[in-house]
Amino acid sequence: MDAKRVSDVLSLAKMATSYRYDAADELWCEVTFKVPLAERKVDMTSVVEKEAKRTVLYQVPGISRCFLSESRELGQEGTMKLRFEGVNIQEMYNYADILRLNELYTNNIHAMAKTYGIEAACRVIVKEIRDVFMGYGIQVDYHHLSLVADYMTFEGEYKSFSRIGIESNASPLQKMTFETTMHFLKTATIQGACDELKSPSSRLITGRLVGVGTGAFDLVLPANKC
Repeated sequence: MDAKRVSDVLSLAKMATSYRYDAADELWCEVTFKVPLAERKVDMTSVVEKEAKRTVLYQVPGISRCFLSESRELGQEGTMKLRFEGVNIQEMYNYADILRLNELYTNNIHAMAKTYGIEAACRVIVKEIRDVFMGYGIQVDYHHLSLVADYMTFEGEYKSFSRIGIESNASPLQKMTFETTMHFLKTATIQGACDELKSPSSRLITGRLVGVGTGAFDLVLPANKC
């Protein structure tokens, strides 16, 4: 046995007098405590339970716990799913012999973008938004969700659908129509920002046709027929 390991364990508790363990397979350990009879009674069961809860025998960084459950997803009823609290995608690759890695999924959008790319993160956004609405029995067309997800990821990174996420937009007028109008107006004035009136919001503000649908093209007639 490792003498340093024994010494470290015994130093954790004054009542511990001896410690031994299974050095070959590491399947068990034994700690002996010595309690004076004059001292008050000690409920060893509660002590052991308390220490066992905070003792880590084996852990995976980023994952706090896991549990096995049957899937309720359509078409996968009865399939066993291993679910985690936390995420460590790289560690899962070490268990390719027992896990179906092609079905690996996490709602951590940053982790999906970092591991599988921004398009995978875009799909996750659509699925998570749809699942939220489905919980209330609300059906939302895929095209609406994909439009939101595309806007959140078209720059190659995941950005929030908020006034913080729209900061990178090139159109000052479009940013003003979203939120905090005075903030964006003041910033545009100080920086001398220019709006080319190409975004739908900026064109609507100035009374112009939006460059989509019938407004996406011009009708030009020969001069001799006008």
